[in-house]
Amino acid sequence: MKENPGNNAVTDFDADKVSILLIGTEDEQNEAIRLIDKHLRKPVAGVIRRVAPSLRAEDLCDVYQDVILAILQSAREQRFDANQPLLPFIFTIARRRAIDRVRRKSRKTANEQVLDVIAETLVDTKVGEAWRSVASKHDGRRMLEAIGSTISRLPERQRLVASVVVDLFPETPTLQRIQEEVHRGTGDQLTVVAIKSAWREGRKKIREQLVREGYTERDYGDIE
Repeated sequence: MKENPGNNAVTDFDADKVSILLIGTEDEQNEAIRLIDKHLRKPVAGVIRRVAPSLRAEDLCDVYQDVILAILQSAREQRFDANQPLLPFIFTIARRRAIDRVRRKSRKTANEQVLDVIAETLVDTKVGEAWRSVASKHDGRRMLEAIGSTISRLPERQRLVASVVVDLFPETPTLQRIQEEVHRGTGDQLTVVAIKSAWREGRKKIREQLVREGYTERDYGDIE
């Protein structure tokens, strides 16, 4: 699907030059990002707005920053292919980040509902007593926010896989199910091995962040 940003700034943008800069030195990569921001800010924001028209202005700004960071990260990690068309690459990232933001906002509401259901369903059980004991020490919603914040900062593949796992909570999805959901949401066809590796690394970072937030395994259990 081709994007038509409808902005004259794109016609003044030297995509070939920027592609070369992105595979260059750190200073050259920084210059590439400066040129992208100068010429493509409005077109990229337009793509984000079309994909997620319900986003508030501050969310739109956050998604735009996520797009710029993703481009830079791709260059820094030498994953950027200078032979690919640059504009479709950037606009694809914009669409995916917009979808990610909408999902995170929806997931936050869904997670709050899950917590409420757990509390209500287990209120008179021993499990419910354990839940209340944890809740008295830690805010369950804050824990979920910490997990969501960590996921949003993961590398793209880890973020995609971790987002699917969280979206399907409380179900524990198989690797094949994750593969299907990633493909359905992004069009990417990841191998089961790649998914397993991405979730292993993503899970490790989530655990580390929860420890920094003051949680222990007794609070969050084994994140599988």
